[in-house]
Amino acid sequence: MDLKKHLDRAEEALERGQTDFAVELCDQVLDFAPGEARAAGLLAAAAISLEPGSFLSKVSAGPSALAAKFNKLVRNPDGEARQLRRAFLKNPANLDLGCKWADALERAGYAGAALEAFAALAEADIGSAKRAGALAAAQGEVDRALELYQSALEHNPRDTEAMRARKNLAAEQALRTKKYDEAGSAMDVALDKEAFMRAARGEDGPPPEKDSATD
Repeated sequence: MDLKKHLDRAEEALERGQTDFAVELCDQVLDFAPGEARAAGLLAAAAISLEPGSFLSKVSAGPSALAAKFNKLVRNPDGEARQLRRAFLKNPANLDLGCKWADALERAGYAGAALEAFAALAEADIGSAKRAGALAAAQGEVDRALELYQSALEHNPRDTEAMRARKNLAAEQALRTKKYDEAGSAMDVALDKEAFMRAARGEDGPPPEKDSATD
């Protein structure tokens, strides 16, 4: 199977509004390669775009969800992820099933696929946005993690968990700037407490200039 060709066609189908076809193509790829990150992201995005009358959503998700529980019981995350994917496709309005599928992907060792699935679900679910942010941060994608946590805050500006995570990441990012690389020593950066605190508060940009009249 030419995975790239399949996924290119799936992406094109999704852009044309042929959601069912996009889902079918991604599902085929994931049957062959369950950890394919791009396929997981496209499938999740397509699934939440399915029309209520889609043929994929007419079949009960019950049997697949039950099979997923059995696979979880016997500690088979690969089997669990496969069954949860099927359950989610049969009932795409149930975002909890999509989140459980992405979670099973992570436990099966497919962190990249889990990130893409959670990131696609993040548009409709604050919990997915936070999980995607955590996965992106763990994989070193700090800029993307910041965007995902910001997405969570757009869902709920008072979410303290997302606020804290974003501030911590911003502070970490501040310590990895070019200025840090060019500093004479780590102490030079440590002494720049203003920059660190601005980053921790999520305040971007240089500090405000002092009024020369007050100097």
